[in-house]
Amino acid sequence: MSSSAESKRRFQTPAEVEATLVHASSILIRSKSHMRFLDWVLSFLGNRNPHTHPVNKDDLAWLFDNTAHRNQNGEWEAECVAAFFRKGSGKDLSEAVADLAEKLGLGGGDEAEKTIAKRLQPFADVIGPAKTMHIRIGQAGEFQLGPSGPNGISSDVHLLPGSGYLDRKAVHPIAVLGKDDPREIKATMNVAEPNGWAIVSDIDDTIKITMTRDGIGILKTTFVDEPEPVAGMPDLYKYIDSALSPTWFYLSASPYNLYPFLHDFCNEYYPSGTTILRDASWMNVGGFISSLTVGTQSYKEDRLAKIQSWLPQRKVLAIGDSTQRDPEAYGTLARKYPGWIKAICIRIVTGVDEEKEKTLNAPERFAEAFQEIDPSKVVLKTFHDPRELNDVIAALAA
Repeated sequence: MSSSAESKRRFQTPAEVEATLVHASSILIRSKSHMRFLDWVLSFLGNRNPHTHPVNKDDLAWLFDNTAHRNQNGEWEAECVAAFFRKGSGKDLSEAVADLAEKLGLGGGDEAEKTIAKRLQPFADVIGPAKTMHIRIGQAGEFQLGPSGPNGISSDVHLLPGSGYLDRKAVHPIAVLGKDDPREIKATMNVAEPNGWAIVSDIDDTIKITMTRDGIGILKTTFVDEPEPVAGMPDLYKYIDSALSPTWFYLSASPYNLYPFLHDFCNEYYPSGTTILRDASWMNVGGFISSLTVGTQSYKEDRLAKIQSWLPQRKVLAIGDSTQRDPEAYGTLARKYPGWIKAICIRIVTGVDEEKEKTLNAPERFAEAFQEIDPSKVVLKTFHDPRELNDVIAALAA
């Protein structure tokens, strides 16, 4: 889409755009109709499921990066997450691609349609419930992940084999696959001792331009454009990494279908960390838009509480933006766990939804979000330019 067309198009909210995605939303119906019904029903039994299947070469499996931490007994453990799909099961993407291309003003046969198809594929592939996969960490030993649940996700906390784990020294779990499967499926496990700093950062419109308030903007920045970092944020995060030596968490309300896209973006521009996404699969684009705009505060509060349970002694710097409910979520956790969050920094986003931004960026909004938080104990900072945080980081490091 040309810049002139971009400037002339009518602003549409996420809800307005979601309601018009007819073909893209129909992927959900087609995908569920191809799911093995027995596997899906029995997957609700979790670890008691008697009918499970080890991952094989016909499956698509993702192993997510994670963070190793010590439990109350001083033992190393980590939440290990994997996602499973039936490889190539979502073949008919032509209608959905055409629907999105038309919505975004792209001509037929446009090169961008290839990008749309690639990024749309994880929304179309049938999820894989009742799947298991064995993981090995070096020569220390191996353990089983799964079985995956009805959302195609396996997520469990495992004690880690062996010893010698060192703070900020990553290890790389790798999947143990069959002899006929030549793939290498591996992840990065970031190691975090109990003490030190932890950074919890939102992704969309905090470190990546997503235009969350604009329905068309969400689609364009997610399915067509090369992902673009917010100006100045890579330099800021590089400075934070050197000044505080923290462990990193990137927390987004996006569904896990976008894990490869967002994971690769974060790894390219920002310090290595654990990317945490919603553990539900939206096998349609409309549901993806909802994930970014509905229930984000409660979702983030839940994930922040989980991080707190892993690293209760860490000092936390929470960074977000004004487009959604980051200030409210961070404020809630600061009140719930006094002394855990040491600083909250919120990027003020402007120029997307100008009418709504009058409320979103109002001082009264932040005063309410941070009520009962003692500013002498928790740094509360809003910013437009990331360089405004340099002095804040220097003071935290002192």
